[in-house]
Order: sequence, then C-alpha cells, then structure tokens
Amino acid sequence: MSRQRRRGFTLIELLVVIAIIGILAAMVFPVFARARESARKAVCLNNIKNIALAIQMYLADNNDTFPPSEHRQEVFDFFADRGCDDGDAEWFANLSNPYLPWPVVLDEYIKNRDVWRCPSAKLESAASFILPGPDWLGYLNVNTGNWGTDYLGPCDHNTYPPGWGGEITDSILQQQLAGMASHHYHGTGAYKTFVFSYASGQENFFDAKLVAFEDVAHVPVLCDGGVTPTWLSVGNMAYPDICCAECSGVQSIAWGGTPEDPCKMNQYDYCDEECFALHASYDWATDPDMKRMSTRHLNGNNIGWADGHATWVAAPALCAMSDALEIEGVGWTCTGPPGQGWGGTNPITYAAECGDLAGVVFLHSEPIDWYGNRYNY
Repeated sequence: MSRQRRRGFTLIELLVVIAIIGILAAMVFPVFARARESARKAVCLNNIKNIALAIQMYLADNNDTFPPSEHRQEVFDFFADRGCDDGDAEWFANLSNPYLPWPVVLDEYIKNRDVWRCPSAKLESAASFILPGPDWLGYLNVNTGNWGTDYLGPCDHNTYPPGWGGEITDSILQQQLAGMASHHYHGTGAYKTFVFSYASGQENFFDAKLVAFEDVAHVPVLCDGGVTPTWLSVGNMAYPDICCAECSGVQSIAWGGTPEDPCKMNQYDYCDEECFALHASYDWATDPDMKRMSTRHLNGNNIGWADGHATWVAAPALCAMSDALEIEGVGWTCTGPPGQGWGGTNPITYAAECGDLAGVVFLHSEPIDWYGNRYNY
C-alpha cells in the first residue's frame, strides 16, 4: 500500500493569492470608506436639520426676525476709540458681544451643544475669547491691556459668555484663549470649550425679517463651515475645508487678495498662517481631486435653509445655483466692480485689475454682491 505524497503551496501560488487579496482589498476599502462617510454625512445633516428647526422656533418667537445686532452707541464708540480694523467699530461691536453668536442665542432651543459639531470636519472653530459677565463692555473698559499692548481684547470672532469656555472662564485675567483657534488668534488648546464646525448666517441676517426674502426655501442660514463661523459666502459654503475661500476665489494655493492689493498671490499676510500651511497648500489649478478634498461630504456639503429644511448640495451645483441667482441673502462676498475693494475675486474684475489669469481658479463667473445681485457696469 503506497502513501500519497502531500505537498504545500508553491511560492508562485502564494504570491498569486496575496496579489488577488491585495486587489480585492483595494476594491473594497474605498467602498467601506464611502459608506462610513455617508453615515457621517447623515449625522451631520440631522445636526443641521435640528439647528435649522431651532432657527424656525426662534423666528416664530420673535416676529419672524433674525437675531439682532449690537445697537448701543457707547459700544460703537468704545471700539471706534480703539481704532479696531481701521475704524470699523460696528463690525467689531457685533462680533465682540458674547451674547450675539447664534449658538448662544439658540442654546435654549437646542439644549445639546454637541449638535454643532460635524463628525467629518477638518477645520473647526471654537469659543475662543470668554468674558465673565453680562456687563462685558464695562469689563473690557477696565481690563483692556491686561495682555499687554499688543493684545487689546476680543476684537475678533468667537467671543462667548460664561459657561462656554470650559476651564477658561475669564480670558483676560487667565491670559489665554479658551479654544484651539479663532480666525486670527490661536489658544494653546481646547480646554473642554465649546467647539463647532458649522457656519451660521449671523452676519448675513442681522435684524433681518423673513418677509424681506422672495423665497425662504432659497435662503441658507447654516452650513458646513470652517474658520469663518459667523457668516456665509458661497466660497466657504462650497469648500469649507480650505482656508481663504471666504471671498469665493481660489488660486493654485489659495486666492483671496487684500483691499490694498487685490492682485496679491502670497496669502500669508492675509490668511491665518497656521491654517494656510495645514489646509491651503492644494494645487487647484492642476489637480481636480483637490476640490473634492476641500468639501466636507463626498464632494458636497450640508446646508440648512430658512424654511427649516436641510439638504446635501454638491459643491459645483451650489456655485451654479449662485451664478443663476437661485440663492438669496448670500452672494460672492468681497466682490465688486474694478477699483472698488476686493475686485480680484472674480474673473471679470481680476482681469480688469490684475491682467493675466494664468493659475487662478474662480468659483464663479462674474461679480455678484453680498445680497446675490449682479453688478452692472
């Protein structure tokens, strides 16, 4: 009786099996990643839906009027005397009042502050400057300069009241910001502070009434957002995870310009340097995948609308909607006719002021103002 000889796999057979497994893995892993992101997109959409409904409840309780701006002359005078941002006292007054941010205004309707965080966010904002009481202006008046002459106070986004800063309860006396980042200033960490990854229409709709809009279903009030949490432009609505898209034009590294030099290409003097280094070094001019990387959810983003509904919108479709004037209350901010400010953020005015268009990518085709109206000139 003869024994049958047993033999194992040959080296070639093992390599073939390993290669097949590798091919299958390469095919399956992207499917898993897409499914995971689809789940995150659904969670984010539910968050935005809840916030949009909270805005609806607020409007119902306040005569269909959006949250207010600062109106006190003594507040305007305070910031004017300090010379904040070339004398733009009203803008700083609105953003420095810790009781005006929409998360604070809507807190009684939402209850759960985690709703303000998107699980897919690459860029987030935080409650950065914490003021310890309701008389915030009097407090600033007494304590301005406690950080030294180089830092005068919360002349910036993300100023919040007590209870929003975690371990940081008084940014002036503790001499540190509560959050990991604001638009220009950076703290040393997030000390259990309120962190959020959506942008609201706070600056777009100060004191506005719903009757001012033709179709509230076309008025965005909230969206996936990055480092600009208090206002909406089509640039940061379409591409929230890239810096310097606020003015709705993106050059090969991050186009924006300044009022003094709308043709400026090097953004380090305008954009937050750390944010720029981490997120804006994408070559939009040559790699189409970079645009997709700058969106939040599978080449699109979630948006909440003034009638309370929320939808996912592909980034290119959002830009096309704005070009077709199908979005109210949000234009290509910072645009304008040649010679009137930030003209370098659309191809028409850029060509008029800067000439050569090589290497510049725009999210829109012509100048449209803050309210969504085309300039005629």
